[in-house]
Amino acid sequence: MKLNKLFEVGEKIGGFCNGYFGRDDYDNKTCVMVTSNYAVFVDNKGFATVINQDGGINEDMTSEWKSEASYD
Repeated sequence: MKLNKLFEVGEKIGGFCNGYFGRDDYDNKTCVMVTSNYAVFVDNKGFATVINQDGGINEDMTSEWKSEASYD
């Protein structure tokens, strides 16, 4: 699925995120850029991570990621 159908700029995600951001990363991240093929997320420390569309990310997964984000 295209990432720009799953994420919007400004949206927060949190939790394990199925390991897409590393096995030890549970920090909140904010989407700062999204295209059909990749999305850029920044955590509260300013560290950016890119995830690429690989056919494995789906709406159910991203809904869970969004629900696990904590809002300060």
